[in-house]
Amino acid sequence: MKHLLKTLGLAAVAMAVVACTDNTEPTVGYGELRVSGAVSSNVSLKSVATADNTFTLAGVTLPESEQFSLELISAADDSTQSWATIAEFGSEKRYFPEGSYTLKAAYGDPTLEGFDIAPYFAGEEQITVTARKVTNAVITANIKHSLVAVECTDNFNNYFTSATFKVTTLAGGEFDIELPMSKLLFIRPQQFAIECTAIKQTGEEIALPLQIFTEVNPQTRYTVKFDVEQAGGATIEISLNDKVVNEVTIDNELNDDALPE
Repeated sequence: MKHLLKTLGLAAVAMAVVACTDNTEPTVGYGELRVSGAVSSNVSLKSVATADNTFTLAGVTLPESEQFSLELISAADDSTQSWATIAEFGSEKRYFPEGSYTLKAAYGDPTLEGFDIAPYFAGEEQITVTARKVTNAVITANIKHSLVAVECTDNFNNYFTSATFKVTTLAGGEFDIELPMSKLLFIRPQQFAIECTAIKQTGEEIALPLQIFTEVNPQTRYTVKFDVEQAGGATIEISLNDKVVNEVTIDNELNDDALPE
């Protein structure tokens, strides 16, 4: 009987601990956690100037913050609790043991790439729950895709009658680029490559060396620009966000009459 009572007592304690992480009044050492979200469409543009520029991405439908999934990870034992949405979490009071936590929110599919996809948003905050107090946590989610644009200068377009471009991502995605681009390409971060085949006015086809860009960060726009150095010249400049990253010398004069002096 004593053994049975002891077992029942331990079970009751366990039930109390679980309950206090939900909606019951806290016991000693527990605090209430309330969570709200914010969604940002700001994207940084890596500039060759002193500081990064930031612009707001137009044409992207931002999800409602309450639609984000939520994870709470305890620093004490790495245990994780999750909710389908922030709205579900906020549907009732939630109490947790005092201590440090990592709060994560996410929306969308991080593996998708393309022009017309819904971007993946995610955010993370470090919070501290204080016993018998209310902790109001705000978590901001940002775009976690990288964005790619391809441009050609007038000099380039005057030297070549046409050009085709293909972007290949580290995840294996291949995307044909039509210029001028009406939409940005959303890709997974880390790395991408671009290949270009151009047709001279003489009809000769030129395949430019494959350009590979590494250290590609999320929430950042990368603009690859193709240019011809000067009229009558034979050097193609390839730049990333206005910084020349490669110069390709063509064996022959591209086109003596392409541009006026």
